[in-house]
Amino acid sequence: MLLYLNHQSGVPVYRQIHQQLRERIASGQLAANSQLPSVRELSADLKINPLTVAKVYQMLERDGLVEFRRGLGTFVSGKTRIHSATERKELIRPAIEQLVREARYLGLTEEKLRQLIHNAYENNEP
Repeated sequence: MLLYLNHQSGVPVYRQIHQQLRERIASGQLAANSQLPSVRELSADLKINPLTVAKVYQMLERDGLVEFRRGLGTFVSGKTRIHSATERKELIRPAIEQLVREARYLGLTEEKLRQLIHNAYENNEP
């Protein structure tokens, strides 16, 4: 599972992972009943403490987005509902704010950022 962590962003790692997984579940990239990597696997892939991944999985369970199946692992909830347009905007807002902060830090203009987003959107299939 490819997750992007920015250790320079000032956003705690657990929040970055939580937000990215929420976005992937909301968008359907992680389908209902699909299995997430184990805590050990994901922590090893990301080179972070397993307790951090466990915390994220517990947060996702509280959100109703994943469910733990004893002896089997963690799965995207089959009860995941479709989000309204307003909810989808709120789900993506933290990622956009992070992107804008990083673009400013790198000295990119708003127009250049818009161009990069447009190009990425055009080249990325749903």
